[in-house]
Amino acid sequence: MLTKVLSLVFGVAVLVGFIYYVGVEAVIRILLSVNPLVIVGLAGIELIGFVFYATAWYVLILATGHRLRFLTCQGITFASIFASYTMPSGVFLEVTRCILGSKEAKMKLGETTATVILHRILYIVGFLGSMAIAFTALVMKGMVNSNVAYEISILPIIAIVGLIVLLSISLVPRIFHPLLDRLLRIGQPILKLVQKNASVDGKADQFLSDYNSSFRRMLSTPGHMLASFAASMCDWGCSVVFLWIVLAALGTTVSIWVVVITMAIGKMIQMTPIAVPGMIGIFEAAVTTSLALFGVPVAIGASAAILTRIVTSWLDVPITGVAAYHYGVKLVGQKMF
Repeated sequence: MLTKVLSLVFGVAVLVGFIYYVGVEAVIRILLSVNPLVIVGLAGIELIGFVFYATAWYVLILATGHRLRFLTCQGITFASIFASYTMPSGVFLEVTRCILGSKEAKMKLGETTATVILHRILYIVGFLGSMAIAFTALVMKGMVNSNVAYEISILPIIAIVGLIVLLSISLVPRIFHPLLDRLLRIGQPILKLVQKNASVDGKADQFLSDYNSSFRRMLSTPGHMLASFAASMCDWGCSVVFLWIVLAALGTTVSIWVVVITMAIGKMIQMTPIAVPGMIGIFEAAVTTSLALFGVPVAIGASAAILTRIVTSWLDVPITGVAAYHYGVKLVGQKMF
C-alpha cells in the first residue's frame, strides 16, 4: 500500500513540476479556450477506442475455441484499465485481464495469458509499423534531422526488443521455465483466488503447455488474427485521431505523421513497467517533448498532453472503476470491500 501511495505521489509531483516549468498561466489560458463540445467528442472517440481494444482481445479468445460474452470481455477490459490507474505498473493491466479472463471464460491461466500476450504483440506491431511509415514520410519532407532521429529512435528500439522477448516467450517458452517457476511460487496467494474458477496448479510445466498450445492455435487461424489486428489498428487510429483533434482544438495545425509518432511514443511510455500509476506526469512530459522536437510550442504541447489526461481520466476512472468493483467483488468476495 505504501509503495502505491509513494509511486502516485511521485507521479503527481512530476506532473505539477512539469506544469510549473511550462507556465501555469499559459496552460490554463490555452485549456480554457477549448470548446466544451470538443471534449464531448473526444470522450466519444475514447469510448470507441475501448470497444475496438476489447474486440481485438475478444476475437483471440474465440480463436482458442472458448466462448465469452462480448460485454463481459468489455467489462474485464474496463477493470484492467482501472488497475493500470491504481497500481504502480501498467503490467497490472495485463495481469488483471489474465486472471479475470480465466475466471469468466473458464479458461486455464496459461490459455488466457496467451491471448493477452498475442493481443499486445499485434498492437505493438501495429503502432511500430505506423511509426515507421510516419518517420519515412517526415524524412521525405525534410522534417527530420539527425538530432530528432536520435531522440525518436530510442523508444522504438526498446519496444522492438520487448517484442522479440514476447515472441521468444511465446514460441520457445521452455527457455523461461526456471524464471516462470519462481514467479508462480511468488504469485501463489493471487493464484489461490482464481483456483476455484480457473484451472491453475502453480506449476510452470502445465502453464507453459497451456500457453504454448493456445498461442499456436491462435496463429493457425489467420482469419481471427487478421480481425484482431484490424481491431487493434482501429483502436490505435482512435488514439491518433484523439490527439490530432486535441491539437486542432488548441489552434495548432500539425502533420498527421507527427501526431502518429507522438502518440506512438506516448503509448510506448505507457507500456513501460515503471512504478507510476497511469504513468501520470511521465506521459505528459513524453508527449510534450515529442511535439517540441517538431516545432510545436512547449505551452501548446503541454496543454495538449494535459487536456488528453483530463479527458481520459474524467472518462476512464469512473467507468472503469465501476467495472473493477464489480469484478473485484466476484473474484474475492464481499469481505474485501
